[in-house]
Amino acid sequence: MNLNFARVAAILPCLLLGAHAQDGGPTRTLGRVFAKLKSGEATTIAYFGGSITAAPGYRVKTFQWFQETFPNASLLEVNAAIGGTGSDLGAFRCAGDVIAKRPDLVFLEFSLNDGHPSNEFRKATVEGIVRQLWASPTQPEIVFLYTTSRALNHPRVSYPAVARFYGIPEIDLQPTLVAASKRTDLPKPSAEQLADTKKFDWSQPGQIFMGDSVHPNELGHSLYAETIIAWLKTQVDATPSPAPELGAPLVSEEFARVALLAPSQAKLSGDWETLGPDPKSGKIGRYAEGAINARNAGDSLAFDFEGTALGIYLNVQSDGGKFEWSIDDGVSGPADATFGGPRGVKKGVVDTAPGKYFPRYNYALLTTGLAPGKHTLKLRVLEEKDATSSGHRILIGYFMVGGLK
Repeated sequence: MNLNFARVAAILPCLLLGAHAQDGGPTRTLGRVFAKLKSGEATTIAYFGGSITAAPGYRVKTFQWFQETFPNASLLEVNAAIGGTGSDLGAFRCAGDVIAKRPDLVFLEFSLNDGHPSNEFRKATVEGIVRQLWASPTQPEIVFLYTTSRALNHPRVSYPAVARFYGIPEIDLQPTLVAASKRTDLPKPSAEQLADTKKFDWSQPGQIFMGDSVHPNELGHSLYAETIIAWLKTQVDATPSPAPELGAPLVSEEFARVALLAPSQAKLSGDWETLGPDPKSGKIGRYAEGAINARNAGDSLAFDFEGTALGIYLNVQSDGGKFEWSIDDGVSGPADATFGGPRGVKKGVVDTAPGKYFPRYNYALLTTGLAPGKHTLKLRVLEEKDATSSGHRILIGYFMVGGLK
């Protein structure tokens, strides 16, 4: 869409009721944050999410509002977003990518990438982030952001349960787009866009706001930003909430007690490449302790850990291979549809080829809900590989261990 902001702003006044907080207990305010801003103190605002947050859209627009509204404050923006990732990886990234920046306010946007399961697993991953943030020195205020897809019918399930339990404010951006979709004066798609049926589905009511199936275009991001800003304006003079206190968890602390462990702790067999830390690298820059890269089918490793959950922070790459893995005896427990996630799983296969996507940072959460204590992961690169891959490499940056003592 070829849009200008004046055109977008003209359709906003009736849409600002899309921001709300769930009922069910006292909802926290942003009074502490705005008190710092009004006094001109240094204030750090973190945006923690997936590709919608990573894009120069609502994040940039809302941070600009903070800057313009409080020109005397010293503001720092933290862009802690990685496309295609959810709150499960987020729980493991939280300490290094967010808490280390000492945030005062965190916008959390993982709901779309998390899907819409109503289960204990997804509640636990989101809860793990909340508990880590509130156990940190700055105890930041948190706002849950709910984005949507072009179908404009994305359900909100596990997140609201966590929000109500902790009194976290929520901004559901879907109603804004639903309301906007009923207007007759919106910009119309071009003939070229109408012809691109691989990228666009114009039978969907929200396609006018999207650059594909889920990523907002300029119009969509502007509507998102204006909805968030409208809610922020209601918080400027809000009475500060007391510092948060953590009691018993809603589900568990499995994702609140986590660590990223260096791949050098694994015992390697075969032709593995060891890569030293390289903060400027677009390929391994996020891996502060370096990485390991399998070269050939048959390469294997063993990794001992103590915890109840395990994942691997890795790369999808053009020559990525497949690997099989097992933990301990490799005998998985019965599926637990009520809890959800990979609970009790002890074996599987992971593909790190790009497939229909592009090379990027990625991850595989292998298992949760193991018995507390020591466990051993065994991993072996397979001969088979995806048709899109030119090799068998498995690039590992960290082992993700949850449920620490």
